[in-house]
Amino acid sequence: MPVSRQASAFRQLERTLTRRRLLQLDPRMRGEIALLSLLIAGFLFWQVRVPLDGLTRARGPLAGTAVIVVAWLTLAGLGGILAGTRHVRCLEAGPAGPEWLALPCEHGPLEHHLAWASRSRAWWLVIPALGVLAAAVGLMPTWWLAPLAAAFALLLYAASTLGCAIAYRAVRITPRKAGLHRIEQILSQAAPRLMRRRVPSPDWQPAPAWVALAAKDLRITLRLGSVLRSVSLPVALGGLSLLAWQIPGEPATRHFAAFTLILLAAATLAEWLAMLAGSDPFGVLRVLPIGVATVWGARFAWGAAGTLLLVLGQAIAARELAPHAWQLFLIWSGAATLTIATLGVNYGVTLFPRADLAQRLLGLALGLAVVASVMLPLSGWIVLLAAVLHSARRLPHWSRLEES
Repeated sequence: MPVSRQASAFRQLERTLTRRRLLQLDPRMRGEIALLSLLIAGFLFWQVRVPLDGLTRARGPLAGTAVIVVAWLTLAGLGGILAGTRHVRCLEAGPAGPEWLALPCEHGPLEHHLAWASRSRAWWLVIPALGVLAAAVGLMPTWWLAPLAAAFALLLYAASTLGCAIAYRAVRITPRKAGLHRIEQILSQAAPRLMRRRVPSPDWQPAPAWVALAAKDLRITLRLGSVLRSVSLPVALGGLSLLAWQIPGEPATRHFAAFTLILLAAATLAEWLAMLAGSDPFGVLRVLPIGVATVWGARFAWGAAGTLLLVLGQAIAARELAPHAWQLFLIWSGAATLTIATLGVNYGVTLFPRADLAQRLLGLALGLAVVASVMLPLSGWIVLLAAVLHSARRLPHWSRLEES
């Protein structure tokens, strides 16, 4: 098949994949994502509008345009980092889809398609960009807005493409084989390398189903590099939260740093739990005589264990606090960590086997909670609890999930 026809076939595949991914979400969830996006864009509009208005009145619309261009460059750079990070993980672990090397396609269209899959994550940054652009309405000539929007789209596309290109070159190939293109060598050493790896025969032990699932999760975490890297983040951030109490200066500074690191550790713990919930083969798990309580309980047990370890560590490290403040700090830390971990478990189970979608919704929900806290103190906790309760309402639908 000519390269041009292969490129056309891949473009058709990409359009079909985009449409199917949208249809996978039920109308209620699509509405929820739209509402979250609207709230995030509205928060940025609220934060940017007043300073931008003051700047344009003082120095003219060109100064306001310069600020927007800086915001565009920042968001585009972040998009390049997101796309590049995703592309490295995808190529190292083996991209989703068929056995690409078995298809009669040239390396050029295949490279472009795999990069397209990684670039798709960067387009979520359109949401904050719309909030910034809306803040400029009425402060500068209207005909400037369309070129600014087009400039952001081009910058984001260029940055995400550059990020994928750098990631493509950053993937190590060992050993190098003469006569094979780089993408062929990368794909040949990715997933099959894990399949050829010898593992010991399973040692069957009688145990409750949720214990067996939890033990399986531990083995997968220790065996797969991508999952091990994911769980290393909450471990590292939890350790840093303990070391935060050694920071010189005011006690309030140490308190703030420790609690911030605890929240970051909880968020990465929830991301790991969502990844675990989507790590099982759909056809294998669904034929087992287990229900949603077993699947949910196995992952919640890991979240509760992580929360307990973190609280015990803080109980030792935060001894400089007064007794009442010490108790209050431990209660808030434990409750926040367990709530965020529960949200990750709920999304991972209810969106099974789409772990990627569960992680994206988790990020949106946590981002919305942060935005709400900035706008109105303590309101972020209400948003977080609402997200946990709403996601829990979808748990009974687990038995009706379909693989897609």
